[in-house]
Amino acid sequence: MTHEHGPDHLQKARESARREFEFMDPTWMASHSGTTYSFAQHLLKIPWFGEDYAVSYPEGEVSRSDGERAGGIEELIILHYLVNADGIAVKEQWVSYRDLPGARYHEPAFHADAEGPLSRGLEGRLEALRVWVEGHARPVDLPGDVAAAWDALPRVPLLLIFNERDEEFAAGARILFDITAPDYLPTEDLSVLAELAVSRLLEDLGKKP
Repeated sequence: MTHEHGPDHLQKARESARREFEFMDPTWMASHSGTTYSFAQHLLKIPWFGEDYAVSYPEGEVSRSDGERAGGIEELIILHYLVNADGIAVKEQWVSYRDLPGARYHEPAFHADAEGPLSRGLEGRLEALRVWVEGHARPVDLPGDVAAAWDALPRVPLLLIFNERDEEFAAGARILFDITAPDYLPTEDLSVLAELAVSRLLEDLGKKP
């Protein structure tokens, strides 16, 4: 899956994910993904960046808390998460994108599309970021002006590390992944997830990516 392909590719990927989803046991998916399943409503309920989303079973249609249909990329990542989740506990052992399976070739694009925009967007916004962390993430005891873990999905946290510009260095941001992330999502999905996180964070702070 990638946002670099056109809408036809995305549509085919969603259809493939739905076919896989519909043949899986919803209670099994719920227990392995840290979500809940409502037998009465035929819905899997899943937090997505702290918002309550719902996935119809067996159709695999994803809706936001306001009832509106989720975007195509959101839907695909959520379906992939439910289908791939193996239930392993998050370890909070952080790795860079290049350390994920098959990611080294794509590291420059990851920096250009996720970490670069985040670095530029957060420059001069250190205090605003600290306030944002109080309501959306949890501080992590690691070096950096801000280091915080943000739960994109129940068992896929993203670690955001930001250092403000000083006399010697430009502002810099990094996005790290829990070592268990590949047990929940393909590497390419994790890259897109980071880009979505950057967009959401910068929109929350009032600076478009």
